[in-house]
Amino acid sequence: MSISSANALGFTPLDSQPPTPSATAIVEFVGDDTKYESSPPLCALRGCGMLKPAENNCTMNICCSSCYLNHHSIDIGDWAIENPMGFLVVRVCGKTFPHRNELKNTLGLEYDFRNKDFKGAFPEDSQRIVVIEKFCKKHRLSLYVDGEERYNPIEARKQEKKQTKLTLDELENLDEFNLGEWLPILEQAADEADIGEVGVVKWNEPAENGAGFKEVSVDEGTVPIQFDYDALSKDTQFHPLRDIQKQVLGPMMEAVKGGYRNIVLECPTGSGKSALAKTIAQAFGVPAYIVTHLKGLQAQYLKEMPYMKSVMGRGNYDCLLDVEAGCDDVKLAYEALEAATDKSPEKCSAALAPCKYAKGFKCTKMTPKDEMGVYNFNADPNKMCDYYGALTRAQKAMFFVGNTAYMMAINKSGKVLPKRPFLIVDEAHQLANNMMSFHSLTVSQRMLEKLFRLPTQQDISNAKSEKKKDIFRKQRETLFKVFDGNGSFGVPQLKSMTLTTPLEERKKSLQTFGRYLFALREEIKRKMRDKDAQTKYDKRELSYASNCVSRIDDLLGSIATDWENWVYQVDEHNEYPTWVAFKPLKVADYSEELLLGLGQQRIFMSGTILDYEIFGRELGLKEDETTFIKVDYSPFPEQNRPIYTHIKGGKLSRKERGLESYKKCADAIAQIAAKYPDQKGLILPFTDDIENGIVEALKDNHPLVYARLRQHSKIPKERDAVFREFEDEQNNEILISTYANQGFDGKMVDFTVIAKIPFGPLGDIQVKAKAENDPKWYQMMTAVELAQMMGRCVRSEDDKGDVYIIDPSFMFHFERGMKNNPLARILPPYVAESIIHNR
Repeated sequence: MSISSANALGFTPLDSQPPTPSATAIVEFVGDDTKYESSPPLCALRGCGMLKPAENNCTMNICCSSCYLNHHSIDIGDWAIENPMGFLVVRVCGKTFPHRNELKNTLGLEYDFRNKDFKGAFPEDSQRIVVIEKFCKKHRLSLYVDGEERYNPIEARKQEKKQTKLTLDELENLDEFNLGEWLPILEQAADEADIGEVGVVKWNEPAENGAGFKEVSVDEGTVPIQFDYDALSKDTQFHPLRDIQKQVLGPMMEAVKGGYRNIVLECPTGSGKSALAKTIAQAFGVPAYIVTHLKGLQAQYLKEMPYMKSVMGRGNYDCLLDVEAGCDDVKLAYEALEAATDKSPEKCSAALAPCKYAKGFKCTKMTPKDEMGVYNFNADPNKMCDYYGALTRAQKAMFFVGNTAYMMAINKSGKVLPKRPFLIVDEAHQLANNMMSFHSLTVSQRMLEKLFRLPTQQDISNAKSEKKKDIFRKQRETLFKVFDGNGSFGVPQLKSMTLTTPLEERKKSLQTFGRYLFALREEIKRKMRDKDAQTKYDKRELSYASNCVSRIDDLLGSIATDWENWVYQVDEHNEYPTWVAFKPLKVADYSEELLLGLGQQRIFMSGTILDYEIFGRELGLKEDETTFIKVDYSPFPEQNRPIYTHIKGGKLSRKERGLESYKKCADAIAQIAAKYPDQKGLILPFTDDIENGIVEALKDNHPLVYARLRQHSKIPKERDAVFREFEDEQNNEILISTYANQGFDGKMVDFTVIAKIPFGPLGDIQVKAKAENDPKWYQMMTAVELAQMMGRCVRSEDDKGDVYIIDPSFMFHFERGMKNNPLARILPPYVAESIIHNR
């Protein structure tokens, strides 16, 4: 219990002379008949409160505001407070994780691990309650006072939408989580004159026959191809273009004019790839799709260049019709359409609208289609619903910026997106993995719990009676019994595939899983049709169920046509399997259908392509249609980005990690942190298990370093909130994160610690099969991940950041490597040189 919470419950500083006993606060432990009371101070030190059971002689002391000793820790969430003394019980819930320190240390609340919220008790007239309410409003947390709702952020948000408008003065607040709200506002800032002079070079359709593979190397001494680059950048925010941009734009334009369908560009951090993406399409004056798997990068494009347009997934937009989510009644849909206005009743999203569910319903608020089913994007977007209006505006724009997952989903769904002259993929080193993830599916107990509204294991633990626990267990057992086709949907009890599993056995297992997935899909669809007010899905559940059905359909179709490309892995650690995962071995045959077919010419940009042969093979690119442009130097001075390997931690392979190895890692991190007592740091542990082990080791052995740690949850919005706070606050915190391996802009960080070489998990059958088939692929993917990790803290020419690799096996892999293929040969030259010069 914190000091302020102890105060709130009546344990306050006392004078040196013990006072006369006063009224006691009665506290009852939930699930126990014993009552406890607070008495006058019995601690040897002045003013210490005590909780004493009324019916026995056992005593339990709590933290006193005078002596500051925590004699016995008590979680206020476990106590129901009878309130004869005028105290109010305050509860704060919602996305509390990013604000946990302030809630606990500043506002005096205690975390309730059972209910996942913060609680406290304060006098009725306490100013603290007013402060807590202001805090909740600022950070959009739910507030309850004595069980009554005082503030609801969802309702408040609805009111704010009606009453307030975003302005361009607040553009710096645009990010991946509020992008949907900002898209209409960006229209105000969109001025196509800011694009610059368009169509300086004539564009021709690429040749049908490849011109032959071409590789272009760029170093610091490379003279740019002669061209008036200033004509492209004049009157734009990118004027003048940097030298490195001129060095690569020339070969890029030559490749486009030469008819190459694939232009692969490896260009280091700081080269300005977003400017290159814009300028190459501008030069030829043709429309382009710009695609990235990072929503944060998508937001960055739009923030920097508002004349670019984007569209979010359908679930981010409201339907204009006054119907229930998932309405499949054509008659009701047409009646609602006739009564519709240009203002949504906010009853369902575009993802759950009748245009998607009611067969035969043709909504006039959509982008119109011709008789061949092709969308007419010349239509007026102002006469459409918000979703189709945004889609049409994006198609009318020269630049259409999209998230990889959305673009793959919409492109695969039919004749929605027309082919454009350019498809530009940023952070392209992740594209093959993005495609594999898009095709993959894991059926887990968590998924089934959500689909069938089953009690969780946590619900069973929290149940107050054995009878209730038994009811919950029986509900789970009925559904989680191994699939038998008679109402049970537990994962079939089959063995995981191995590299030696015979083809015939694999085929039979996939057929069994196919029957299971088909039955599961039909049951989900049946529940989606349920109209009973008591049992039907709500909007969120319906959206989740619809997505599950779509992914199961996709998986069943893929297995039916190409079953040998699929691997499967089943949980074998429990008596009955709790999950099964299905993953493809390759996506080269699907890449055109998924995404690449959207561009006549495709430009792939990344700082870590590393090996074109493997990159091209993974995506199915034809070598004779490809130009590979590789920049061999960094625009950042080497002294600003040293990479050190002399401080060693413990071995963290799955077989060798343990208390001793985690302690060695903690010792190494503490040694490094001591060099930067007043600066921010970043620890990249690579896996959750390693993160937990390092945190515990620091807590036990280096509490001062542990006190500097900053962690985040797996919830995207909470993670982003932690990242923002970490970036904005002036302190010496050290962020430890598995997510920050890629895509995190750590320019505020002065040192980065890499705990382990990021080898792919060979316990994953997909990774193991691919590594067995192609060892070079496995090493290349490791090098890509490592290079991304090393580039987190130096993001511009003025940044300076030190990188420490504490994996004791690193130099072996760097100098010799597996099968005599050292990392020194695979990593970018400027990275390898920094390691050698600072070893």
